Amino acid sequence: MYLERTEQRLSQLGIQHSRPVTRNSLIMSICATVDRPIVTKIDVCIHDGFVVFGKITVDQTFLYYVLRAIEGDWSRHGQTGSQMNLNTMLINSTEVLFPPTGEEQTAIAEVLSDVDAEIAALETHLAKTHQLKQGMMQQLLTGRIRLT
Repeated sequence: MYLERTEQRLSQLGIQHSRPVTRNSLIMSICATVDRPIVTKIDVCIHDGFVVFGKITVDQTFLYYVLRAIEGDWSRHGQTGSQMNLNTMLINSTEVLFPPTGEEQTAIAEVLSDVDAEIAALETHLAKTHQLKQGMMQQLLTGRIRLT
């Protein structure tokens, strides 16, 4: 959900040919790996393969979840070639209904964030359990542990 660091850096020439985006902006890729909204927690530079959702009048986290919910629909309409691309007209013409108050949007976004956190915790627990099972199987196969 959040972009907190990057591995790559731009040269001064690269920065001059890019669009600067300030931290706490909602951006989304419209080429290659399309439909991946993300909130920047750092200042970044983007190319024309991204859209910035600037001056939004709704809860940003709520909008993030709305974009995630409709990303599959946009992928079906993307233009294919060597990589998937979305047309900005498609993005601009998409109508989305929002709850009327910011408080309701924030409440919904908080519930969805809590669910995401719970899913992440369960996935971590599952991965640890899987590793434990693999270790136990290895112990059984090598004969270190015997079942009686």
